[in-house]
Amino acid sequence: MGQFKQQIQHACRRALQPVARGVRSLLTPSTPPIEFGWHQIEAGPAAGAHVMLPRNTPIAEAITAGDYDEKILQVVKSLVGKDDVCFDIGGHYGCYTLSLAKLVVDGQVHTFEPVPAHAERIRAAAFKSELKHVQVHQVAMAGEIGEMTLQFAEAEGSDDSMAFLDAYGGVDTQAAHEHYRNFSRTTVQARTLDSLLDELPAVQFMKIDAEGAEAAILGAGLKLIASSKPRLLVELHGIYEALACAEILCKLNYQAILLTDQKTTLPILWASRDDVAAVQAVRKVLGHEPVVMFDSLSELGSVAGSGPDV
Repeated sequence: MGQFKQQIQHACRRALQPVARGVRSLLTPSTPPIEFGWHQIEAGPAAGAHVMLPRNTPIAEAITAGDYDEKILQVVKSLVGKDDVCFDIGGHYGCYTLSLAKLVVDGQVHTFEPVPAHAERIRAAAFKSELKHVQVHQVAMAGEIGEMTLQFAEAEGSDDSMAFLDAYGGVDTQAAHEHYRNFSRTTVQARTLDSLLDELPAVQFMKIDAEGAEAAILGAGLKLIASSKPRLLVELHGIYEALACAEILCKLNYQAILLTDQKTTLPILWASRDDVAAVQAVRKVLGHEPVVMFDSLSELGSVAGSGPDV
């Protein structure tokens, strides 16, 4: 009899769950929609540039004040010259695009951003900031050419920095998967780095933040990387992505220079082992001898067995 009573109670709770959720949604104050507006960056490499950002948010405050990725952008400033050609793969709001454009005044900046709203905002920011040497390409950089499925935050107030290509699965963390549940899907055009060889000039600096597609992008850019030997700032999201990138780049005579000791995401500068100036520039900005990782293929095996965290 007791078991039957428990079954009845369980069935009732299950039947009432949708009603309870509806009542909670009515009683919970709705989150006001996020509005975008113009901000002028006050400090850092992009100082003076105008950028379209979500109002009254921590990221807008950080970018406007010049605090966003402050140390990393100092490193970038020390690595690029005024005549350089730069790629920004994964432009988001355009903080790196604008910083690079201010630094390479006689060069070019090519930004690759598949989310239409982001791409349009970066174009508008470059125009308003009178940075005519910025070109925004509304495509996804990937390991193949053609149509691919992009998942992205379409709803107001969602984390719109985490768009990812279905084929590569995004970032494998609990927080990421919580956001992914509410993402929308759309079809985007994808390009590879090697497909740009005949279209764009040789690149000297490249930033890649592609939510888990970094290794695929590098793997489809072997010819471009081997011919231009650009300095690569790659945002990694875990040890497995780091190992996949290392397997590709160590074969191209690259080494990884650690820029921070943070654990969630890891910005790493990959530079040719012959690029002594890159190591010296990082040393000067950090104020100490930088940690060099994956200096040879023999390191990969030992790192692979060191645990799940970078």
